Amino acid sequence: MREKSTYIKLIAIFLIFFVFMFLAFGLPNIKQNRYEATVIVSDEAIWNYHNKKWTNVTSNISIQNLNWNKYKIYLDNIEFGNYYLWKDDRWYAFDDHKNAISLEGDLLAYRSNFDLKIYDFVEDEIKDKTYVEKVLLENNLSTNSQFTSSSKISFDFDNDGFIEDFYLISNVFPHDFVPDTIFSIVFMVKNDEIYSIYTDVDSNQAFNGCRPYIRSFLDINNDQTSELILSCARYSMGGVVDMLYEFKNGEFKILISNQ
Repeated sequence: MREKSTYIKLIAIFLIFFVFMFLAFGLPNIKQNRYEATVIVSDEAIWNYHNKKWTNVTSNISIQNLNWNKYKIYLDNIEFGNYYLWKDDRWYAFDDHKNAISLEGDLLAYRSNFDLKIYDFVEDEIKDKTYVEKVLLENNLSTNSQFTSSSKISFDFDNDGFIEDFYLISNVFPHDFVPDTIFSIVFMVKNDEIYSIYTDVDSNQAFNGCRPYIRSFLDINNDQTSELILSCARYSMGGVVDMLYEFKNGEFKILISNQ
């Protein structure tokens, strides 16, 4: 009887462990497989999310099928409301009575069967250049380099209760100085470690590069960890490159880009 009781206890422990593991890992994974979304990043980037994979929406027919659907709209990462969108030379918004709604700001919109989380953030000037100088030296660039844009964003990117710092530096499109080397660099600092996000030091012409900026921090798969959309503005009519990054296994990887 004692052996039978021990056997029953072991089975019960195993079943409890199995249920716990399923609730902790299996159920969220099943839910994520069912997630579907269409994300409008800008006038130049539309992304579909299905079966945990991202694809670009590029054909005219596919884009037309997105017209007159209601989207949750954010402007400059602030929730703006739910409106119908229609694409021509750019995206236009309309209310339920088809009255035009003005869209002033950086557009980000989505339709999905789950709730995407989009976070606001504040961009500040870089006061302590310790990490910037270290990154410049690592890329064989002068620590006295002049910038056309430089900023720092502090944000709890991985939801661990500690703030990470994101640095953006660039000298593309100069007007009052002539740099020896054109560069644009974006990196994150976490626990005094530097993690590269975007590095371009290959452009020899000042107007061939692009100026990076973080468009949004968001949780696109409801896993409580953020991703980021990094955009890079090119000169004149060159358009904007939009890239969705995740941070996994200690490095940033592009999930999808419109280029």
